[in-house]
Amino acid sequence: MNLGAQELVQLAQAAGTGGDPQTAAAVALAESGGDPAEVGTNQDQWHSRDRGLWQINDHWHPEVSDACAFDPACNARAAYVISNGWTDFSPWSTYVSGAYQRFMPSVATAQQQAPPARSLMGQSVVGQMLTSPWFAGNWEVTQGWGPTDYDGEPEGHGYSHWHAGVDIGVACGTTITLPMGLSGTAKSLDNPGGYGTALVLLVEGSNVGILLGHLRQRLVDDGQTVAGGAQLAVSNSTGNSTGCHVHFEVRPQDARQPLGIGRYGTDIDPSQWLTAGQAGTANELFSSSPAQGLQDAIGSAVKSAIAGGEVLLGAAMILGGLIATVYGMRGASAQELGRDVQRQARSLSGPRRRERPQPRQDTTEAGETRIRPDLQRRRGPDIVSSRTGSARLDPRTGLPRGPRAARPRPLPSTRSTARERTREASMDDQLRQRMAARRSRRR
Repeated sequence: MNLGAQELVQLAQAAGTGGDPQTAAAVALAESGGDPAEVGTNQDQWHSRDRGLWQINDHWHPEVSDACAFDPACNARAAYVISNGWTDFSPWSTYVSGAYQRFMPSVATAQQQAPPARSLMGQSVVGQMLTSPWFAGNWEVTQGWGPTDYDGEPEGHGYSHWHAGVDIGVACGTTITLPMGLSGTAKSLDNPGGYGTALVLLVEGSNVGILLGHLRQRLVDDGQTVAGGAQLAVSNSTGNSTGCHVHFEVRPQDARQPLGIGRYGTDIDPSQWLTAGQAGTANELFSSSPAQGLQDAIGSAVKSAIAGGEVLLGAAMILGGLIATVYGMRGASAQELGRDVQRQARSLSGPRRRERPQPRQDTTEAGETRIRPDLQRRRGPDIVSSRTGSARLDPRTGLPRGPRAARPRPLPSTRSTARERTREASMDDQLRQRMAARRSRRR
């Protein structure tokens, strides 16, 4: 059964607060016609499929399973995350082409209703699927906030066992991102016996701090100011944990404490902060500031440069201490060390002397033979003497004689005389006789 504009607007509102749910509903009508079971096959190299109301592609979004894609509420929550809280519809071709606009009049008359607040208190929520602006995908709630029968949890709020946050079973290696519109200061926490590698975010403009536990690594520095869209950490299963998940906990801020949040046991309901990224329903939640992101990037670069300079300064101080120790062991005085340092500094700072190339001089052909040895001729019988009456001069013409032509030696004649032929035949007969006599003796 196809859904109309009224149902799609309500689904878009229930997926998350903020953004433009009317445009989201119009995109869904343009993509699937409101059919939750709509499937579109693409002619690409992966033969990918577009699934459900918002036609979520299975290749580009493998974290959205088929079960979620064909469930209207789950599909809406996944599309909410993809659109960055109903603020960026560029992933949908019907929005880029403008095809969604013909459905805007019908969704504009749909009655908008405030979505009911979702509570994650108690253990009845275990097994429910959750979509959150803090991370991509649709994941299972593995433990709710509040009283629990799990013996591993300590007492709190008058209960013998109390879980101070919500556990979401995200896969190890999932990136946790700060929702758009939020900003704050990051604090590092390492608690091997409990939260493991953790991160605390003191939310600006609010009186709460958010604790993310069981992380693989933090992607921000301690004390760093972060804005919406910043990648905060990567999930894992560090600390007191039985598997990959993220512990999401909210406490009131307390400036007297080292981390800036209240002690354990002062936790409050984290449901709205986890599901909507805030405690209320402000439309400005998902507004972003590119200038603020640029300022954060410049600040991070300056901090990294300062940290690198401190490392180099420390290495130079250690090297200087080692040199001074060696001089002391040799019995040299501090004045001698200073003179050596000044001498070495002058040798390093002085300009290097470069050999200037000699300019090429124009010479005659005769002069070139005096400069270049490879053009000088060796003395020999072909060198002509210029003295008068020399044996090399032709007496008839008075000009130098050329080199004498060597007479060709006659080739040996291949003809043999009769005497030579007779002698050769005699030698052959003698050789045959000797060979026959040698064979007879061997027998």
